[in-house]
Amino acid sequence: MSSSQPAAMPTTAPLVVPFTIDNVISGMLAFPSSPDVYRIRLHREHAAGGPTVKYLAAPNTARTFNGPDAYERRLTSLAFERRLTSLAFDHVPAGDWVVGRLSVAGAGDKLELSSTHGPDALLDLGLASAEPAWCGTTIDETDCAEGPASARWTTIVNAAGEEISVPKPTDLQCMDYNSASVIPTPQGVAYAGREVVRVSDWIPGHWAGIENEGRAYRIIEERDPGLAPRFLAHVTENGSRVIGFLLEHVPNAREAGPADLNKCKAVLGRLHALGIAKRQLGRHSFLVRDDGSVVVRGPFTGPPGEASEEVLRAEMESLERVLAQSPSAFEDQAARMLRLADPQRMDLLGKFQKAHGVVVPFVYWQEELEGQITLTLEEHGILAKEYEDNGFAWTKELQEQAEKQFGPSAKGFCCEIQEQREESGDAKADEYEDG
Repeated sequence: MSSSQPAAMPTTAPLVVPFTIDNVISGMLAFPSSPDVYRIRLHREHAAGGPTVKYLAAPNTARTFNGPDAYERRLTSLAFERRLTSLAFDHVPAGDWVVGRLSVAGAGDKLELSSTHGPDALLDLGLASAEPAWCGTTIDETDCAEGPASARWTTIVNAAGEEISVPKPTDLQCMDYNSASVIPTPQGVAYAGREVVRVSDWIPGHWAGIENEGRAYRIIEERDPGLAPRFLAHVTENGSRVIGFLLEHVPNAREAGPADLNKCKAVLGRLHALGIAKRQLGRHSFLVRDDGSVVVRGPFTGPPGEASEEVLRAEMESLERVLAQSPSAFEDQAARMLRLADPQRMDLLGKFQKAHGVVVPFVYWQEELEGQITLTLEEHGILAKEYEDNGFAWTKELQEQAEKQFGPSAKGFCCEIQEQREESGDAKADEYEDG
């Protein structure tokens, strides 16, 4: 019998053990069949040598609600605290199963465990392994202890004088990764440094980014070692599924600036010689050591070894401008958190959510591009209706249509150019457009 099939019912009562919930990921609005995924953990003594991390798949709760109380009901349905109390059980069967299927218990809204499955069922949840594990060293995530200063959250005071919790500014070497932290070097890793950078991501579908990054570091380690921080080990879940990796932590490193242009050009040229584009280039893409030497750091988001000459050339040509940016993305972290926590911003997002049940992705694109949200409630309603009519899938076509309706050019940018042409001739306006 395939390990993805439900486990056979035992003839005697199975041993049940307690568990804790690590996290809950909601299913997607655009894909109603995509489940909510609970990641649960068993203590090693309860696992009896079996998997300590297991997953529970529940019916999708990411749905829209209608009526005058729709906003409150939607928030209640998606609340993390509610989903923690949605389970009708606090113990699970011991054994080698990895995925459990949940169903609604009777006429209530509690969830019960209806079947258990082996590792093959992970693929159905988008939980593949980021293969290949080429490094030769693997470390299980349970052996990657967080450091004493690894708290991810801090408290700031927003413009309204309110204390709120926000993510702490990240370490320079953790920038741009979905989930990265600096941890004490685990036993079994052949590395003399006291700390390493752990990059890991168990979330459905995110294995592809981990796999892509591993491929890039493999090319670097084999063809130009020393170009980037050393790749030290693969991080596994339950000793098998690859969910991340460990990198050398470069102590006291700083990000590059204009004075480092020539060294960064040389390093970026070496990366390009391997067919790898850095992409998302920033000052923090380069680590400058105490001795002045420079290494390049990930993430490397393009296909490793397959970057086109056009992409590589454009990236190199942008380097001088990138190194001159001030403040850098790394320096701007604290200010960005204050902007994200701005009461007016939060109030506007709340109005969008309350009126239309969702915040359309275009809002965050506009905020990133223009530095602020300029959509009105009425305009957001137009986009929200199109979003819902399209099954809550924000496609390239919807994005392009929204840009034409509500992007910078639709809000007066072209009018400014036309006015310049009328006042001072085409030459000045063309210069403005090019800039």
